[in-house]
Amino acid sequence: MINLNTQNKLPRQFKWYWLTKVFGLILLASLFWHSLFWILIIFIGLPFTLYLFLFYNAFGFIVEDNKITINSGIIIKKSKSIPFTIIQNVDNVRGILHRVFGLSKVNIWTSSPEQISTYKGSSTHRPDGSLDLFVEDSDWLKNFILNKHS
Repeated sequence: MINLNTQNKLPRQFKWYWLTKVFGLILLASLFWHSLFWILIIFIGLPFTLYLFLFYNAFGFIVEDNKITINSGIIIKKSKSIPFTIIQNVDNVRGILHRVFGLSKVNIWTSSPEQISTYKGSSTHRPDGSLDLFVEDSDWLKNFILNKHS
């Protein structure tokens, strides 16, 4: 359940989603390079696991009547407030692993030029805000934002 005007955390399944993703890639890579398995575990898997647990504890968001604030950062703390008036779209994305863990990614899009990054002639778009939540919470948040925006 998402509480208004209080600090909300990501669900615990978020950690397991990312650990499954990373260690699945390590196992896949080790199928092709058998000798690299322990090297990948030690130099990628373990540091990523530590980073993930620190990130999870530092990440939070606050939903208010007129904005959403996303707080993150392990060493350098960041806080991004997105007023509902500038939000252009909110979408929910569910990949295969999201479905396995009962999660859905909420992407919050605005008209900010920060969303577009270009490199060597190609551009990529990333949302201004992104949260991995339970499906019910992500649907609720999407509807809450879109109803407040209109």
